[in-house]
Amino acid sequence: METRRLGNSELYPSVIGFGAWAAGRNGWGQVEERDIRLAVDKAVDLGITFFDTAPVYGFGESERVLGQSLKAVRDKVLIATKVGLVWDDRFQVDIDLSRESIIEEVDASLRRLDTDYIDLYQVHWPDPKGTVPVEETFLVLNELVQAGKIRSIGVSNFSVQQLVAAQSVAPIVSLQSPYNLFQRQVEYAELPYSEKQQLGFIPYSPLAQGLLTGKFNPLSKFSDDDIRSYGNPLYKRDNFEGNVLKVELLEGIARNIGKPLGQVAINWLLYNKAVTTVIPGAKSAAQVQENAAASRWKLSREDFEQISRLFEPDSSYVI
Repeated sequence: METRRLGNSELYPSVIGFGAWAAGRNGWGQVEERDIRLAVDKAVDLGITFFDTAPVYGFGESERVLGQSLKAVRDKVLIATKVGLVWDDRFQVDIDLSRESIIEEVDASLRRLDTDYIDLYQVHWPDPKGTVPVEETFLVLNELVQAGKIRSIGVSNFSVQQLVAAQSVAPIVSLQSPYNLFQRQVEYAELPYSEKQQLGFIPYSPLAQGLLTGKFNPLSKFSDDDIRSYGNPLYKRDNFEGNVLKVELLEGIARNIGKPLGQVAINWLLYNKAVTTVIPGAKSAAQVQENAAASRWKLSREDFEQISRLFEPDSSYVI
């Protein structure tokens, strides 16, 4: 599978990665650990080398399952995880980017992942209150690089202004942001800035949490504990029906191209060379196989432009 260099780092992830949010088995319906392990095995077999997780995904479960699944091939893959979202005994989540918390978090992640190092360590969310100075957060991340616990530093969900502040303290190699045909707000600032600065750009939710696979209809319902029912504006009832109808238009384009809808959506992202790796989630080996197949063909310029016109950037879908 094709690889692209992640910013100016020594990491060369596969263009299709593996998003392991669902591996935490929390907020994604019925998910079996055995199926996740089979999905990871299939990903490795197909040449996927980049696996993205976070401690908060299932409160440690995603890291644990991923670490065990990748242990036999650890030297052949890149593991990316995150820091900053912590939880208490009642599983209430908060942001803590203090030096003390980061040191505790990285050691906990290393234990769960059953590894000696993390390839890409990303600040999951910026501190909205600014209670911890940016210097404190990123100086300790520099120290973790020097200690060999992490190889490279990335950020997630940062604005350009926040990214600039982080770069003044540490060598940031990547930015991870929500980016898909519906959620294109990064095209206004974060994506062009990343390209100019030669940062790796990692779109998450590339399939809009399943919406761009065509598996939903206007009457689809989601349980109260489903992440889509409370965490994504695309699934709010006022938006959802119209979004499904737009997906049906995209399905017509996909039929003309002769490729599955999800692969078309992934290819649209990879058309931009500023995108380093796309990390669709997967709960089964079949989903991994479908996602990976998107790396074996490319959109024409005409198809790319037609799809882009159908999905104009809409800032109302900011997460």
